[in-house]
Amino acid sequence: MAIVKNPKVPEINSVKFGEIEINGKTYYSDMIVWWDGRLDFISKRHIFNQSELSRLLKRKPYAVVIGTGHTGGSVRVTEGVVQKAKERGVKLFIDQSPDAMDIFNGLIATGKKAVAFIHVTC
Repeated sequence: MAIVKNPKVPEINSVKFGEIEINGKTYYSDMIVWWDGRLDFISKRHIFNQSELSRLLKRKPYAVVIGTGHTGGSVRVTEGVVQKAKERGVKLFIDQSPDAMDIFNGLIATGKKAVAFIHVTC
């Protein structure tokens, strides 16, 4: 996994099939977008489980936003993820990637420490 450091406040400009645009730059990978501008490239996955959530929770976000894909979502979020987020007091949003983009951008605009896991296909 490669990491891109970005000093800007992140904004997801668009999510299209196979690509995501963040702060005006297009990427062709699933991405994790952090509130401080850090970007992580991630390999395509179709399950988001507790270990993935644990990785995100290490930086103590206020909210985790999961974009499950475009057409109904191809990423399945395990029940353990919902329970663990609840136990840790972290807001969890799960939606299709274009809607997840809007949720993430809204949280960032209000100064929240949000992290987005965005799947860019199906």
